[in-house]
Order: sequence, then C-alpha cells, then structure tokens
Amino acid sequence: MTRNDGSSRVRAEEMALMGGWLGELLGTAAPSGERHGTDVPFSCRCGERSSRDWLRLADAARATGNWADGRRVHELRWRDAATGLSAVLELTEFADFPAIEWVVRLRNDGAADTPPIRDFAALDTVWRCPGPGIVPELRRALGSDGRHDDFQYEIRELRQSMWSVPCTVRMDTERNNAFRKARNGSCLPTDGRPAATWLPFFNLRTGGDGLIGAVGWSGQWFAEFAHDGKGATKLAAGMEHLNTILHPGEAIRSPRILLLHWQGEPLHGHNVLRQFLRRHHSPRGVEMPICNGAWGGTPTAKHLAAIAAIAEHRLPYDYYWIDAGWYGTSTKPCPSVFEGEWSITGDWRVNRLYHPDGLKPISDAAHAAGMKFLLWIEPERAKHGTPTTLAHPEWFLRRTAAPPQPREDVLLDLGNPAAWQWAVDTVSGLIAENGIDCYREDFNTDPSPFWRQADEPGREGMKEMRFVEGLYSFWDELRRRHPALLIDNCASGGRRLELELLGRSVALWRSDYNCFPGADPDAVQAHGLGLHLWLPNQTISPPPATEDTYQVRSCYSAGFVLSTRKFGLDGGAEGVPWDDFRRWLNEAKRLRPLFAGDFYPLTPGTGDPGAWLAYWLHVPETGEGAVVAFRRAASPQAAAAFQLRDLPDGIYGIERADDGEYWEADGEALRHEGLTIHLPEPRSSQILFYRSLADHP
Repeated sequence: MTRNDGSSRVRAEEMALMGGWLGELLGTAAPSGERHGTDVPFSCRCGERSSRDWLRLADAARATGNWADGRRVHELRWRDAATGLSAVLELTEFADFPAIEWVVRLRNDGAADTPPIRDFAALDTVWRCPGPGIVPELRRALGSDGRHDDFQYEIRELRQSMWSVPCTVRMDTERNNAFRKARNGSCLPTDGRPAATWLPFFNLRTGGDGLIGAVGWSGQWFAEFAHDGKGATKLAAGMEHLNTILHPGEAIRSPRILLLHWQGEPLHGHNVLRQFLRRHHSPRGVEMPICNGAWGGTPTAKHLAAIAAIAEHRLPYDYYWIDAGWYGTSTKPCPSVFEGEWSITGDWRVNRLYHPDGLKPISDAAHAAGMKFLLWIEPERAKHGTPTTLAHPEWFLRRTAAPPQPREDVLLDLGNPAAWQWAVDTVSGLIAENGIDCYREDFNTDPSPFWRQADEPGREGMKEMRFVEGLYSFWDELRRRHPALLIDNCASGGRRLELELLGRSVALWRSDYNCFPGADPDAVQAHGLGLHLWLPNQTISPPPATEDTYQVRSCYSAGFVLSTRKFGLDGGAEGVPWDDFRRWLNEAKRLRPLFAGDFYPLTPGTGDPGAWLAYWLHVPETGEGAVVAFRRAASPQAAAAFQLRDLPDGIYGIERADDGEYWEADGEALRHEGLTIHLPEPRSSQILFYRSLADHP
C-alpha cells in the first residue's frame, strides 16, 4: 500500500512538471510538448486576425517580480503592429504548490478603434495523457442552485460511447439553460452567476495524474474539454459574452485561470487544491466563525434579550449575525424571510420602526458579550422607487427598455464610477457607524439580462466586464478602508463561489436549500461532502426547524451557523435546550481546526436515505483528526468499519463524542481493519475524535 495517496503532501514530481511548463513559458526551458501545449496558453481574434499570428512565446518581452508570500508574478508582453493591440500575460508562480495561474490584459495602444475582439479564451491549451489507451475523465461538481443535489460530484469519461472515443464537453449559457430545464426543479430557468449551475472548478484525470483547473470570474464563463480520442484534450475557458471594439487607450481583462498538477489519486489532487486555496486564496489569518444567526426585522429589544441570554448561558459564539430586514421605511412587521418587505432593497437607512436607536446598541451589546458583529447588506440589487433609484436612475441597469415599474428590480452599475463611489461610501459608512466586523453581501438576482440589455451596439460584454471589475475593486476598497473587515460572500447562497472572490471573502451560507423548513439533513450532509472536495472555507446552518443532534451534525463544516431565534430566544423563552446548544457549539469548535486539514470521503456523497454517509478529517502536522458518520433513516446497517488508509504508523487515542469513551488503537490496524462505528438506531450519527500519542512539533 502506498501511504498518503490522498493526502495534501506535495510531491517533487508534481513540482517538476509545473516548473518545467513555467520554464517553457518564461523561455528558460526548451519546449517539450510531451504533456502540455507549447504555445501561448490563451488566444483571441481581433477582426479576422488571430492572436496565434502574432503572439509567440519567443517574441515576448518578459519581466519578473520579487517573491512575496510564497509567490511571484512574471509579465509577458506583446504588441501587434497591425491592430495596435497589446497583450500582457500576468503569470503567477508558487514556491510551495505545483500550480500556475494567470490573468490576460488586452489594451488598445493604437490611435483608432480596434476591430471587434472576440473568441477571447483566457485558457487555450492542450493536456496530453501520459501513455496510450487512456481515456480522460472530467470530474466536476454541480453548483449552488438551492436543490437537494447541490455540489453533487460527477465523473464523466471523455468518450461518446464504447466505440466512439472522441468527446467534447462544453459548459456555457445555452447548455446550462438546457441542463437546468431538464432537471425540472431549478427555481430559475437561467442564472448567470458563476457557481449557480456548475462550480467553476474541474479535475481532469488522465490515468495516473491530472490537472485541476479553476475559472475566476463573477460573470458568465464558458469551459470546454475536447478529447481527440488519441490522448490529447484541448482545454478552453473564458468569459462567454465578449465581442467588442476597444477605443484608443481602453483595456479589458480575462477571467483568472488556475492550473494545478497532481499525480496518484484524484483525491490527492483535491486535498492539494484545498491547501493551495487556504494558503493563496483565502483572507489572511481568518478562522471560519461560529455564528448566531438573527433576523434583521426582529425588534432591537429582542436582539438585546437574545444577546443577554447567550452571555448568561455561556454559548461560545464568535459572531452575532443580523440578516435581512433591518432597513427601509416599511411599516409592516417583518418577522422572518417568509414575511414582510425585506426584499425591497435600495434604501439602506435603518428602519426606525424595528430599531428606534439604530443598530449600534445591538452591535455594542454583542461586543460587550465577547462577540463580533455581522450585518447583511445587498447593495447591488434595488427596487425602483427607493430614493437612490429616483435621484440617480443613470446609476442603475434594467432588464428592458420599457418605462420602469414600481418595485421593479434594478441593478446598481458597478462599472459606473459615480455608482461605484456611492456603493463604497454607503457600505463603508454603515461599517463605521455600526461597528460591523463582518460585511455580509448578498446578491439575489441574475445579472445577465441587465448586462445584455445595457450593452452598446458593437460592444457586447463591456457592461459585464466593467461591472465585474467594479465588484472586485469595491471589495478591495472596503478591505483597504477597514483592514480587519471580514467579507461574507452570499449570492442566494453560494452562487458566486469563484476563484477571484475566494481570496477576498468566506462563504457562510453555501446554499439556499437550507432556508426552508423541509430541507432534508441527508441532502445537507451530501452538500458538505461534495463541496469540501473543492473549497475549504464554507459553512451553513441547520434548516429553520427545531434542531436535533442529527440535523446539527449534518451541517458541521469549517465554520458553523446555529440560530437561537428558532427557539424564540428573547430572554424569556422556556424549554430552550441550553446544554444541547453549548454541546453542539463546542463540538463544532473542536471540529473546526480539523476541517483545515485533509478531507477524505469514506462513502459516496449522495442523499440516499438507505445508505450511510461518512467522512474523515486529518491534520498531518498535528496527527489529529475525526471521523463523522451518519446512519440514514432507511439504512438497515447498524455498524460500519472505515479504513483510514493514509493514517501514519503509531498509537492513537480515540474518543467518542457522545459519551467520552476513550480507547487506543494502532495506526496499522486502523488502516487495514478500519475504525468501526456502531449506530444501533436509524437516523443517528457519531463523531470519533483521535490524536496521535507520538510527539508532534
């Protein structure tokens, strides 16, 4: 048995291959063409002229930056004398991971408009199998669509049939729309947010190794995997809708592209990706929080009573979270997400009916109780008729050219400098005035119809381009003004989980599936198992119903959200399970550092009620870990043994969470014979914590 097949331990051979590819791009190594393309790894057309006619690696002017925080950026520059178009490849090298990533920037350095720029593929290269007879596998995951099968892992061979090996898989709006319609359950027939239909992450297995790729773009992207049947797969990805002239001096950018090489098992590639994202695409120094979720339309007095009760009963929350409903001028009660007028966004004055003295008393009380303060805001979506939409209609995009209707959804144009400045000043002011420690940005609309409607003739894609650039710079400016600020990335629950925003934020609400009382905890377990293969910094809350241990454990992740409001916790509630709350929160905190390690599915990640679901967490640096297991309601199996196949040698102390029973076991036995979990009752769960008894640094 090969040890650590699935672990995140980076291998020298992986670094060597990516180092060689980087060397070819930088002109320090001779092109091999053995595994990957030897051309510039992106392409576009300018009029009838292909970039392949003038973008050659040998002609690039190169510059290299200094190492900083384990990475350095190389610039490759070209200029086309025929069109005046210049191109810059900003190529990032990593000292500790077998990965490269890049952004492409195009600029019109001529004196006249360029011909139309189209077919802009930020990724355009080839990946070859290491030997004959290998059929590549495309491994990907569904997105966050508020469904029971969110984040379901899919494996697809790149063959049409047993007899026809060539195969092309393409993801774009047309195919996504057809896919969503066929699923007969998506709440929106189309959705242009980047992680709504598919996650923008992929794992292409080519026998004993493969490439993980990611697209960083908060708009509409495409990806294509075209296997020629002879071992070569063409890889292409980029912004989907772009066909535009550029005026003199005007520039555009591509989505960010990541490629990460792995050898051995696909699970090893996923664990390397997890550690790569934690190291290079996560807010620095952030530990995923344990949050109490509270509703914004709840009156101040009840918030203050809840905070007092949390402090009195020593519930170890990190954040007090106020969600939607705290703003505007509605005179109607707004007790929950299913009642009231919380969806009338655009007026970000505190509603004095619910909060006569503003939100600062709640923030102050949370801070005094040892918690930080989180506030929900949705600045990009507004209802026509709110003050700013009437004062500055030019700041907002619409779906149609017809006269605006009252309470019609409009989209703040973050590509408009004045609108962008209003968003920055408004949100920054709320942060400063209310002592906000975490800014939770929601985005409950499909932006693509607004972008398409607003594009000028001959400038398709430019509204989206400037909007996405504006979104990134908006968050960057908030973090510059408020260096300690944490940003929570919510777009109807996880629909903006993409590479660029991951480095600026965390995801405290990965799917809106959990908004509804009928949400199945078995599906939630499967959501976590699927998404943790790709993204480490994400979490969720149990559905809005009275929790039990099975439901709560189904939601454990790198962080945790548990809402006291579900028990009417206003300081005088009776029958509140204080001891259960404390136990669940402490259990979540004990698991939290383990989710930062390696993640191993021990069962398939489905919602099958007749099956078990289990996963294993292991931190190689400390020798600590846990196995989390669920016996579903219809499962006839009362016990299961799980092999911890990558566990190092040594003696381990094991503790059962439910009753604290402790025993010791040998690592070799846990690898081969497995760790046995007994669950005599259907619909039950167990957590076994362990630690190595050997000394660790």
